[in-house]
Amino acid sequence: MYNHAHRVLIALTLFAGLMVPATQAQSIMLKADIPFDFVVGNKQLHSGEYHVKQINSGTTLIQGKDASSSVMVITTMAQAGKISDVGKLVFNRYGDQYFLSKIWAPSSDMGRELSKSRLEREVAQRLSEGGAIVVAAKSAAKK
Repeated sequence: MYNHAHRVLIALTLFAGLMVPATQAQSIMLKADIPFDFVVGNKQLHSGEYHVKQINSGTTLIQGKDASSSVMVITTMAQAGKISDVGKLVFNRYGDQYFLSKIWAPSSDMGRELSKSRLEREVAQRLSEGGAIVVAAKSAAKK
Protein backbone atom coordinates (compact mmCIF):
# COMPACT_ATOMS: atom_id res chain seq x y z
CA MET A 1 0.00 0.00 0.00
CA TYR A 2 2.79 2.41 0.96
CA ASN A 3 4.72 1.57 -2.23
CA HIS A 4 1.68 2.32 -4.44
CA ALA A 5 0.98 5.64 -2.68
CA HIS A 6 4.65 6.57 -3.04
CA ARG A 7 4.56 5.91 -6.81
CA VAL A 8 1.38 7.96 -7.22
CA LEU A 9 2.96 10.84 -5.30
CA ILE A 10 6.07 10.73 -7.50
CA ALA A 11 3.95 10.64 -10.67
CA LEU A 12 1.89 13.64 -9.51
CA THR A 13 5.04 15.57 -8.62
CA LEU A 14 6.56 14.91 -12.05
CA PHE A 15 3.31 15.87 -13.77
CA ALA A 16 3.10 19.13 -11.80
CA GLY A 17 6.72 19.91 -12.64
CA LEU A 18 6.05 19.42 -16.34
CA MET A 19 2.97 21.62 -16.26
CA VAL A 20 4.75 24.70 -14.86
CA PRO A 21 6.74 25.45 -18.06
CA ALA A 22 3.63 24.83 -20.18
CA THR A 23 1.57 27.35 -18.27
CA GLN A 24 4.41 29.86 -18.30
CA ALA A 25 4.72 29.52 -22.07
CA GLN A 26 1.06 30.48 -22.46
CA SER A 27 1.61 33.75 -20.56
CA ILE A 28 1.06 36.68 -22.90
CA MET A 29 3.73 39.35 -22.86
CA LEU A 30 3.24 42.01 -25.50
CA LYS A 31 4.36 45.55 -26.14
CA ALA A 32 2.17 47.90 -28.17
CA ASP A 33 2.17 51.58 -29.06
CA ILE A 34 -1.48 52.60 -28.84
CA PRO A 35 -2.15 55.84 -30.76
CA PHE A 36 -5.38 56.80 -28.97
CA ASP A 37 -6.81 57.07 -25.47
CA PHE A 38 -8.75 53.95 -24.49
CA VAL A 39 -10.72 52.31 -21.69
CA VAL A 40 -10.01 49.02 -19.93
CA GLY A 41 -12.85 48.03 -17.63
CA ASN A 42 -13.82 51.38 -16.16
CA LYS A 43 -10.36 52.96 -16.27
CA GLN A 44 -9.35 55.53 -18.88
CA LEU A 45 -5.79 55.11 -20.17
CA HIS A 46 -3.91 57.57 -22.36
CA SER A 47 -2.25 56.83 -25.67
CA GLY A 48 1.29 55.54 -25.51
CA GLU A 49 3.39 52.43 -25.12
CA TYR A 50 1.88 49.62 -23.06
CA HIS A 51 3.00 46.20 -21.88
CA VAL A 52 0.38 43.46 -21.63
CA LYS A 53 1.04 40.46 -19.43
CA GLN A 54 -1.14 37.58 -18.36
CA ILE A 55 -0.68 37.33 -14.58
CA ASN A 56 -2.58 34.06 -14.16
CA SER A 57 -5.30 32.14 -15.99
CA GLY A 58 -7.91 34.84 -15.39
CA THR A 59 -6.05 38.10 -14.80
CA THR A 60 -4.21 40.32 -17.26
CA LEU A 61 -2.10 43.40 -16.49
CA ILE A 62 -2.03 46.34 -18.91
CA GLN A 63 0.77 48.68 -17.86
CA GLY A 64 2.07 51.91 -19.35
CA LYS A 65 5.75 52.22 -20.20
CA ASP A 66 6.34 54.50 -17.21
CA ALA A 67 4.19 52.25 -14.95
CA SER A 68 2.04 55.23 -13.86
CA SER A 69 -0.88 54.02 -15.98
CA SER A 70 -1.86 50.45 -15.26
CA VAL A 71 -4.90 48.30 -14.73
CA MET A 72 -5.52 44.65 -13.92
CA VAL A 73 -8.54 43.09 -15.58
CA ILE A 74 -10.32 39.76 -15.54
CA THR A 75 -10.11 37.98 -18.91
CA THR A 76 -11.38 34.74 -20.37
CA MET A 77 -9.78 32.43 -22.91
CA ALA A 78 -10.52 33.10 -26.57
CA GLN A 79 -9.63 31.04 -29.62
CA ALA A 80 -9.13 32.38 -33.15
CA GLY A 81 -9.91 30.54 -36.34
CA LYS A 82 -6.30 30.77 -37.48
CA ILE A 83 -2.83 31.43 -36.13
CA SER A 84 -1.44 34.94 -36.60
CA ASP A 85 2.28 35.71 -36.77
CA VAL A 86 1.85 38.97 -34.85
CA GLY A 87 0.27 39.77 -31.53
CA LYS A 88 -2.76 42.04 -31.61
CA LEU A 89 -4.81 44.21 -29.34
CA VAL A 90 -8.39 44.59 -30.56
CA PHE A 91 -10.45 47.59 -29.51
CA ASN A 92 -14.18 48.22 -29.90
CA ARG A 93 -14.72 51.76 -31.22
CA TYR A 94 -17.86 53.79 -30.58
CA GLY A 95 -17.55 57.33 -31.94
CA ASP A 96 -14.22 58.53 -30.57
CA GLN A 97 -14.12 56.11 -27.61
CA TYR A 98 -12.05 52.93 -27.69
CA PHE A 99 -12.47 49.91 -25.39
CA LEU A 100 -9.93 47.07 -25.22
CA SER A 101 -11.80 43.86 -26.07
CA LYS A 102 -9.28 41.14 -27.07
CA ILE A 103 -5.61 40.32 -26.71
CA TRP A 104 -4.03 37.90 -29.20
CA ALA A 105 -0.63 36.33 -28.64
CA PRO A 106 1.77 36.04 -31.61
CA SER A 107 2.21 32.64 -33.29
CA SER A 108 -0.86 31.27 -31.54
CA ASP A 109 -4.57 30.87 -32.05
CA MET A 110 -5.13 31.51 -28.34
CA GLY A 111 -5.86 34.85 -26.74
CA ARG A 112 -7.73 36.60 -23.96
CA GLU A 113 -11.09 38.35 -24.09
CA LEU A 114 -12.38 41.11 -21.83
CA SER A 115 -16.02 41.35 -20.83
CA LYS A 116 -17.82 44.55 -21.78
CA SER A 117 -17.96 46.90 -18.84
CA ARG A 118 -21.12 48.73 -17.88
CA LEU A 119 -19.59 51.90 -19.35
CA GLU A 120 -18.94 50.20 -22.69
CA ARG A 121 -22.48 48.80 -22.83
CA GLU A 122 -23.90 52.28 -22.16
CA VAL A 123 -21.74 53.91 -24.83
CA ALA A 124 -22.56 51.14 -27.33
CA GLN A 125 -26.28 51.68 -26.73
CA ARG A 126 -25.98 55.44 -27.36
CA LEU A 127 -23.69 55.20 -30.37
CA SER A 128 -24.66 52.40 -32.71
CA GLU A 129 -21.90 53.13 -35.25
CA GLY A 130 -18.49 51.74 -34.55
CA GLY A 131 -16.29 48.81 -35.28
CA ALA A 132 -13.18 46.94 -34.31
CA ILE A 133 -9.76 48.55 -34.43
CA VAL A 134 -6.66 46.33 -34.40
CA VAL A 135 -3.31 47.48 -33.06
CA ALA A 136 -0.33 45.23 -33.81
CA ALA A 137 1.77 44.27 -30.83
CA LYS A 138 5.12 42.58 -30.59
CA SER A 139 6.52 40.23 -28.04
CA ALA A 140 8.27 42.14 -25.30
CA ALA A 141 11.71 41.03 -24.21
CA LYS A 142 11.53 39.32 -20.85
CA LYS A 143 13.64 40.87 -18.12
